[in-house]
Amino acid sequence: MKKIGVLVCGLGFIATTEHIPALKRIPEVELVGVVSSSRERSRSIAEKFKAKRWYTDYDKALEDPEVEVVDITSPTFRHKEQVLKAVEASKHVIVEKPIALRLSDAKEMTEKAKKRGVKFMVAHCLRFWPEYVRVKEMLDEGVIGEPRIARAYRLSFYPMWSWKLWHKHIELSGGVAVDLMIHDIDFLRWTLGEVDEVFARGGIYLFKDATAHDFMHALLKFKRGAIAYVEGSWIMPKEFPFTTYLEVAGTKGLLVVDNQTTATLRLFRRSVQEVLTPVAENAYYLELKHFIECIREDKEPSVSGEEATRSLEVALACIKSVRENRPIKLPLTEEVI
Repeated sequence: MKKIGVLVCGLGFIATTEHIPALKRIPEVELVGVVSSSRERSRSIAEKFKAKRWYTDYDKALEDPEVEVVDITSPTFRHKEQVLKAVEASKHVIVEKPIALRLSDAKEMTEKAKKRGVKFMVAHCLRFWPEYVRVKEMLDEGVIGEPRIARAYRLSFYPMWSWKLWHKHIELSGGVAVDLMIHDIDFLRWTLGEVDEVFARGGIYLFKDATAHDFMHALLKFKRGAIAYVEGSWIMPKEFPFTTYLEVAGTKGLLVVDNQTTATLRLFRRSVQEVLTPVAENAYYLELKHFIECIREDKEPSVSGEEATRSLEVALACIKSVRENRPIKLPLTEEVI
């Protein structure tokens, strides 16, 4: 069986802790190369994970004929340029969320990938975490009836590991709404349908020189009638464990997903609580495995550029709502960042 050659672009935290280890587990994949602007980091990561080659020049890496897929894990503000270059080189592309910072950029990336005839996927990992996938299945099966109300929290210490603290700048990261809350926004869109209106509150609390929000909560009104409260925070104490929580209430029951308990998925129905044992498989592995399968079997990836763009639009609407102190109707008619 011929293996599919993958190049990983961007060798920060998510690449070295999740993406590259996941790629190494997929039998059909060969880690052809890694690329970073740092010569030392590129070489050391290549040696650690036994990549065939290492690069500091992205353009040169794309010339490698063994590279069929580019896995882009670089900072958000670099996504557009790197995706378009890979697409132009006729490489299949999977890029970390969010797809981009501007709707026009996201649409251009999606359209050019289609025109070039390459697979393009955005790595929204909640669509692959087993407990979240099971929530989606249970909602589709009507286990808790018609979903009416949802709550989602995603709370952590500030991403101090980031290169030059690029998350502080709205034009580089989009802040907590675009970088963190978008996980839950995308999942809720996937399960509850499209968002009609957003009303958000937020602020900048940790760094006086920052321009990007580090805390935000938003009320999402869905076209099907459901409402959801979504909260994202980078202002938790350093010792506070990364915490996620999802709650979906329907006409016949309640689903709860909580990463701080052993059984991460619980069902409450007719005064009976069912505790479901979590599946240990890693979502990063599952999403990358899915993308490779799409290439091998010529299928469309489950998280398209259009899907990711709609989730980005909701996150941007949250920023606009905070700025203008009012509810924002979708779709957006202008850029926010």
